[in-house]
This record gives sequence, structure tokens and C-alpha cells, in this order.
Amino acid sequence: MFKREIFFIAFLLSSFTSLSQETRYRYLVLLKDKNNSTYSVNKPEQFLSADAINRRVKNKVAITEHDLPINTSYLQEIKAAGAQIVYPLKWINGVLIKEKPANIAKIKALKSVAGLYKNMPLDSSSDLRLQSNAIQNIQDSESMDYGISYAQIAQLGIDQMHNRGYMGKGIKITVLDDGFSQADQAGFFQAIYSEKRLLGTLITDPTLSSIYFGGSHGTEVWSTIAAQAPGKLFGTAYQAQFALAQTEESEHELLVEEANWMRGAEWADSLGTDIITSSLGYSDFDNSKYNHKYSEMNGRTTLVSKAAAWAASKGIICTISAGNQGSDAWKYITAPADADSILSVGAVDRTGIRASFSSVGPTFDLRIKPDIAAMGLATIAGLPSGAFGSLSGTSFSAPLVSGLVAGVIQANPTKTAQEIIQVIRKSGSQSTNPDNLLGYGIPHFERISQILNPILGNELPTKTKLEVYPNPASIGQKIHISTTGTQSGSLEIINNQGVVVQTLNFRQSAFDFFPAPFISGKYYFRFTIENQIQVIPVLLNL
Repeated sequence: MFKREIFFIAFLLSSFTSLSQETRYRYLVLLKDKNNSTYSVNKPEQFLSADAINRRVKNKVAITEHDLPINTSYLQEIKAAGAQIVYPLKWINGVLIKEKPANIAKIKALKSVAGLYKNMPLDSSSDLRLQSNAIQNIQDSESMDYGISYAQIAQLGIDQMHNRGYMGKGIKITVLDDGFSQADQAGFFQAIYSEKRLLGTLITDPTLSSIYFGGSHGTEVWSTIAAQAPGKLFGTAYQAQFALAQTEESEHELLVEEANWMRGAEWADSLGTDIITSSLGYSDFDNSKYNHKYSEMNGRTTLVSKAAAWAASKGIICTISAGNQGSDAWKYITAPADADSILSVGAVDRTGIRASFSSVGPTFDLRIKPDIAAMGLATIAGLPSGAFGSLSGTSFSAPLVSGLVAGVIQANPTKTAQEIIQVIRKSGSQSTNPDNLLGYGIPHFERISQILNPILGNELPTKTKLEVYPNPASIGQKIHISTTGTQSGSLEIINNQGVVVQTLNFRQSAFDFFPAPFISGKYYFRFTIENQIQVIPVLLNL
């Protein structure tokens, strides 16, 4: 399985013995209805935070029975029957319980109970062998420098986003992962704690007392969004507010983790989260009876994909790793990357070439997947030790994009979640010809800004004319620029992946310069003069 891209996982379930009547296991009990609820959709403030309500208002999302908490009388009934309540799941109208297999028939017989999800315990395992579900973890501490970190930032136009003052301030991002080992001690996160921008934490692993004792994968993922380490790494939305949810449990792959993911998504919703980012995915399980089929990758069948789709329906933007199975027999994206109305993110290298491990589409119902792509090969990330490493996987492309999303929301506060998702796809480097390898391609903040605010892309005023020659030009050949009606401006040279590869400022109406030693191809010369932008395609040949 790609399965999930976890690098280190901290513990094993306490018991992997065969099912017995002496051991309690976790079941997802599905309830018949939400009748006679003590809550009302007319008083949402009783069960939703002000931020959660405001997000629904902005996104024109109605508050319905789907948002109502589980009927408390049903929970009491299940508890009275002897089951231990783990947590309720209001979106699916269910409750995760712990119960002995011998007593489960009693629970199913309750009037409020419709049945069990999968009709089996969700933490059973038929394969007790430890498995490593991670792709290779590449660390190269000797090569850490700002230039390497800059590649993953510039590829998405995040540097330009930051230059405009959009670092995610005021935007809420929830990270669903395996654990955040030593994140509270890492120097590159200290600004978040000192500025009180951590909104909360959630633990679904019953053996952990703190998210900081879990796996390291969450720490590494979070760093690509939130780290502040001058000269090493800046996250894509390092001034955002964050919530951290540990939803994975062990080196084993258990179906209960999909329920945990839903629990994390509901919690994120309750906080008023703008963005959920998750680098987890599911296709195979220790108990092969639970294995997903490709036919289930339709966005509406698996528990975790339902959760992602429901989160999207509440006005939350979900950025989900496409998966690391592109070179495996499975090869396809995994749940919840198949969900509709989300952004599933594939992986490319710093030049925009697809990483061979990046999972592909389409979904079973023939929707394009992944949606977009970002740097997931040799991505710079922070490690629990406080050092930095070069890590690979779609685990890192998805959180990079979440920071881009945060900046776009900050810059365009009146746009709905789905409007932003659509414009991010439209800004992709291959948006006019999407495929099932990289979807709509690599998004870019400047293209997003020009789509959302067309005036930024207007031609320069009539009094200002631009000439670039020769065009085409040979690499290493001097290029002449001439303008009229202006004395100063800036020029950015952008490659086909949307990366700014050279920048210069000018203070005269005509000048010559030698482009950097680029490879052959089409480049875009973007001039900014008097707050107006004009782009001229230029072909450079060997």
C-alpha cells in the first residue's frame, strides 16, 4: 500500500491476539436517526463555534440535521447496554465503541441502532507482521541551505505571495497525521507557541497522552507549512493558526483509522478550520477483508472519503496527498484523495517533472486525479531533532499547497472555498490540457491572483510600450529591453513551471542584459511598471 506515508510510528496495539470474548474491540455503530435531538438547526451556536458558523455563511452552506450532534439518549442507551463510548461521529450518525464480541449482538438489537459499519471490529488484524508503509526517507543534512528550501517555495509562487504580505495570518489550518514528535521542542515552531497560534490538539490513539509522543511524520509535514528558520526553511503559511490531530495509531494499518480521520475532520470543523491538510491514504489493511478495491475509489464509498467530502461540503478546503503508489501494482490514488470537491496533490521534483512514485488517476468514476501537483521529491522539512532533512513523498506536496491556499484565502477573503479550489486548478501549469498524472499541473500564486483580479494582468497603459529583442534568442545572447514613458520598473523571468528564475530592477527606459544560463524553452518576461503588469513570451534556444 502507499497506504499512508508514515516514516516513524511509535507504538503497537496492546493486543494482537485472536478475537476473544475477554477482549474489547472497537466497532462503529450506525444509528437510525437523530430524532428528538436536544439541539436545533435554528440554534447552531449551541453546537458550532462562531467561526464554524461564519465559514458556512461565507460559503453559503446551510446548517442541516447533518450538523447536529448524536442524540444523547442514544449514547446513554448504548452505554447502559455495557459498551464503552470512544467517541461519537455526527456526520455519519454513528458512535465508535469498545465492546466484547460476545456482547455485540446486544448492542445491535437496540432500537436506536441501524447496524455496524463492516459488521466487524475495526481494529482486528489478521496479519501480525510489522510493516513499513513509508517510502524511502532521504536525509541530507549536509546540503541544507536556503537555496534548496527556496525551490519548493518559488515553484508555487509563495515567495511572491509572501512579498505581498500574505503569510496565512488569521487563517486556520488543521493537520491530520500520525503524531508530532517533539514539535513543541523544535526551534522552528517556537513562534507558533509564543504567539499562541496553536488552537488545540486532538489524540485518537488511546495509548498516547500527548501528540508530541507520537510519530515524527506529522512534525515533518507540519514544518513545510509552519516552520520559521531563516537560512533553512520557511513554511508556506508560517503565520497561520494551527490545530493538530493525531489520527493514526500504529505501524499496522487498521480500518479504525478511517473513523479516527472522520473524528479529526469533525473536530476541525468545530474549530472553524479553513483548511484541512492530510498526508494519509488508505487502500490495504492488515486484515485483507477490509482492503479497498479500485472500484471503491469513486469518492463516495470509503469512510474516509465520505469524511473528506463532508468536510468540503462545510466550506473547508482539503489538501490531500495523492499517494506514493505510482510505481506499484496498485498505482492509483488512495482514499481520501479520490473525494470530490477537494484538492488531491501529486508530487514533482524541483524542475516540475513528475516523481515516479506519485499515484495516478483517474478515479473509478473517471474524474481527473490528482487535481494538482507540488514539490514532493527532495522537499526540505524540519525534523523532530530540530535539524532539517530532504524528504520525499506526496506527504510533502499536499501541505505545501495548503499554505498556498491559506495565502489565497487571506488575499481574497470573500471568495468561497469552491471558488478558490477552482481557481487553483485553473492556475495549474497544464490547466488547458489536464491529465491523470499531474492533473491540472503546478499552481502558482501570481496566476491565481491574475485570474481572481484580472486588473492585475491588464496591459500597461498606452503611454508605456515594451520591446524585447531578439526574440527568439540564443542562450547566452544579450537581450535588449526598451520602454517608453517610464524610467523604472522590474522584470521577472518565469519558466514553464511558473518558477521565477531571474529577477532584476531597472531605472532606465532602455537597457541590455544577459539572461542566466537557462535550458532551452519558452519563458515569460513579466514586467511590472507603475503597478501594472505585462507578460511577453520569449523563446530561448541553445
